[in-house]
Amino acid sequence: MNTSTVLLTGDNRMTADYFAAQAGITNIKADLLPEDKVKSIIELQKNGNQVCMIGDGVNDAPALKTADVGVAMGSMGSDIAVEAADIALMSDDISRIPYLKRLANATAATIKLSITLSMCINFIAVTCSVLGILNPTTGALVHNAGSCFVVLIAALLYDRKFEC
Repeated sequence: MNTSTVLLTGDNRMTADYFAAQAGITNIKADLLPEDKVKSIIELQKNGNQVCMIGDGVNDAPALKTADVGVAMGSMGSDIAVEAADIALMSDDISRIPYLKRLANATAATIKLSITLSMCINFIAVTCSVLGILNPTTGALVHNAGSCFVVLIAALLYDRKFEC
C-alpha cells in the first residue's frame, strides 16, 4: 500500500521491541512523552510524508491532532483521544486500517471523478446555452441531470468491499 509503519510509544524499549517484533515493525521510538510523539510526527511531515496516527490514550491526543489523519481506537480509547481524532474506530480491530485506507482512496477518486464530470457537463451546457441550443428550461434539466450523476457515482461507495 506504499506505506511505512513507525511505532511511537511511551512504553519502555523492551516492551516496544517485543510488540514491534510481533507486528513486524522495524522503526521504533520508545520512552516518548506526548510532546515527543508530536515532534516525531512533525519530523515525518517535514520529510514530505502524510502521517496517520493511531492511538487510544490521553497521551496520544496531541499526536492525533497533529497528524494529517488521527484514528482513535473507539471502544477502548479515552474520550479525549476520540475527540482529538478525525476517525474513531467502533471496534478495536486495528486490522481494519488497510480497509479504511482503501475506502479513503476510493472516496477521493470518486470525488475527483464527480467534480470533473459535473464541470464537464456544466461547461457543455453553458456552451450550448450561449450557442442557443439550450433554453433556460433545458439548461436547468441538464444541470440537474449532472447532479443526479454525481449522486449515483457517490452511491457506488455505499457498502463497498475491499480485500484486505
